[in-house]
Amino acid sequence: MDVKWIVIGEVGRTQGLRGELRLRPQTEFPERFAAMESLLLFDRDGHTLHGEYAVEAVRFQQNSVIVKLAGIDSINEAEQLKGLLVQVQPEDLVPLPEGRHYIFELIGLKVITTEGQYLGTVEDVLQTGANDVYSVRPADPKRRQPILIPVIEDVVQDIDVEQGVITIQLMKGLLD
Repeated sequence: MDVKWIVIGEVGRTQGLRGELRLRPQTEFPERFAAMESLLLFDRDGHTLHGEYAVEAVRFQQNSVIVKLAGIDSINEAEQLKGLLVQVQPEDLVPLPEGRHYIFELIGLKVITTEGQYLGTVEDVLQTGANDVYSVRPADPKRRQPILIPVIEDVVQDIDVEQGVITIQLMKGLLD
């Protein structure tokens, strides 16, 4: 897999006058920030490293993570970091329970039916609340709309990230 960096948070607004930042976690494990010794901050393009900052303190407030970074000691310095992305490499992600996958691992996987029909490749994972939905770019060039596959036990039979394949049981009406 060719993924180099994964976004786990975004610097939102400043917090107080002493350079604290309010992070918007983009991870199911916001508690991970409490164990991080430093944060790698990237520009909005996700590719340009802005800098690495040692973490001095972390606390949690509602849906935010408040961090104090070394060398950022005023509201003016903190303002300069707004909008930056906190990223980690894939090997630094929190391990998921067996059978669960990160979205970046699913993007690009081929989708086939239990009968061996190739439907296309996963181009997005929509998080609807009730269950995720795979948005699949169809293999059939005549089909313009993505195929939407509900991620439910009756449909998704197997996910093999190593082989790059998701096997589904085709439900009636799914391709209509």
